[in-house]
Amino acid sequence: MLETLFSELEDLLWGLSIISFTIIGLLILPKGISNKLGQYPLLLGVLFFTILSIVISVYN
Repeated sequence: MLETLFSELEDLLWGLSIISFTIIGLLILPKGISNKLGQYPLLLGVLFFTILSIVISVYN
């Protein structure tokens, strides 16, 4: 039972680290690139679903 709990905790930490790394990466982008990303909402959607699929694959 404790092993299962630690396994789920490890998965949670992997998911949080991927999301945190992505947020930090987006925050440190230069302003010009950030503005370009804002002009293409489809690209932002693809980026969001890519990150989401990576997090889901960690939990599976």
